[in-house]
Amino acid sequence: MTRLTGEALDDAAIESFLETQSVGTLSLAKGNESYAIPVSFTFDPDDRDVYFRLGYAPGSRKREFIDATERATFVVAAETEAGWKSVLARGEPEHRSTVDDLDTHRPSDRSVSQAEREMEIPFYHVFDAPADAVFALVRLQADELTGVVEADGR
Repeated sequence: MTRLTGEALDDAAIESFLETQSVGTLSLAKGNESYAIPVSFTFDPDDRDVYFRLGYAPGSRKREFIDATERATFVVAAETEAGWKSVLARGEPEHRSTVDDLDTHRPSDRSVSQAEREMEIPFYHVFDAPADAVFALVRLQADELTGVVEADGR
């Protein structure tokens, strides 16, 4: 009987995995409430940050939760040839700009990196976005990045 265990991924394996994935789950919190959403993302290996394009409709709970969250958790998991892999990123979410105009809508320090200008974040639609939805680029400043892969623990 084979017993599966987990084996930690090193930094190179974490980066390689994140660069091949496009969807994960972003978990946010406000007081005693939690809120988790599937989101598309891109990973910047230079800064080790994760970027999302989030849509906010008027009265959006997502916007309410992301504004209240000081430390978010983002999880990406997939079945691979080596077995199940997952990566967990934790850090502070930060609005960077609206997606439509990176030159006009910048963070308070007015910086927009070249990586942000070239983001290729896949669109992930659960339902049609309302016409008055606003899309924003959000960065998760990952101060913790860990990963695990299934291993044969015979």
